[in-house]
Amino acid sequence: MKKISLVILAVFIGLSAFAQTPTTLRADAVRLASRGYFNKSINCLRQIPTDSLNADDMHLYYSNFAQLGQNDSLAYWADEMLKSNPYDAQLIVDYTPRLNNGWQGDMGRKTFPLKVIDICKKYVEHDSTHILVNRQLAEAYYNIGNYDLAIQELKKLEAVGDTCFGTLYTLGLTYQRMGDNSTAYDYLYRAYDKNDHHPYCLFMLGIVSNRVGLGAEALSYLDEAKKLLMPDRQTLFRLHKELAEAFKLKSEPDFRLEELQECMRYAEEKDVNELTYLMGQCYFQLKQRDKAKDYFNRFLEATENKEYNDKIKDMRSAAQRTLRMMMW
Repeated sequence: MKKISLVILAVFIGLSAFAQTPTTLRADAVRLASRGYFNKSINCLRQIPTDSLNADDMHLYYSNFAQLGQNDSLAYWADEMLKSNPYDAQLIVDYTPRLNNGWQGDMGRKTFPLKVIDICKKYVEHDSTHILVNRQLAEAYYNIGNYDLAIQELKKLEAVGDTCFGTLYTLGLTYQRMGDNSTAYDYLYRAYDKNDHHPYCLFMLGIVSNRVGLGAEALSYLDEAKKLLMPDRQTLFRLHKELAEAFKLKSEPDFRLEELQECMRYAEEKDVNELTYLMGQCYFQLKQRDKAKDYFNRFLEATENKEYNDKIKDMRSAAQRTLRMMMW
């Protein structure tokens, strides 16, 4: 019996060891990532010895961290891969836009255009015709304020037929920065012609239209930009409602009241009664009793003999108690 137990144990140990081979861990990591279990996929990869990691493993690390939005870890694995292969185009065209756009860090949002320039210039030594890489190089030059080099790279892109919205838009921005509003207008208008719902393109097109004396045209672009940049009515209502709640938690009824008044500007009919009650609360806390009475009575009149949910029922009871209290 003891021999049999030892044999079973040995077999179990052997199977466990087999299950933990890099090949099996690698397959599990791929399978888990494909099903959205990115943290579990990373845990599998971490069990593979560092000296056994291959390029596909590193790409999977990068992809998992990208999916999880863990940018610092993503950058670590991208940099590790680029050390061994600075010509990995698949990686570069995904990684450099992230660096150009940047991400939030301990000291605020940070971008990495100089790093993009280093990566892209190294790649260009090997292949100078990759449009997606060259776009990021041009973007990085623009981001550091080197407009001469940005124009140089952007004009190369235009020369090979890259006249997508992004290239035209960045050309327009760059010429505007350089003070050439006439050329900026031409490029921004071409960009607008490809995408007439991009608010910042419309905004900049309005600015350069003004600069070149096209006042009426500028007004139309700026008015459209304003509409697109302005949040919709429902979003504004929710924003001010949350601000009111935040001021309630801070015990600042005066600021809460201001936000509730803003809410009333964007409220739908179904929200008015609750807002009226909440404003009555604020006036009561601010010791403005006449206004508190007015708002509580308005709320009670509006909800009397109507179907209402438990929330409104509780509010009615609270309003009535407060009114009785103010009569003492």
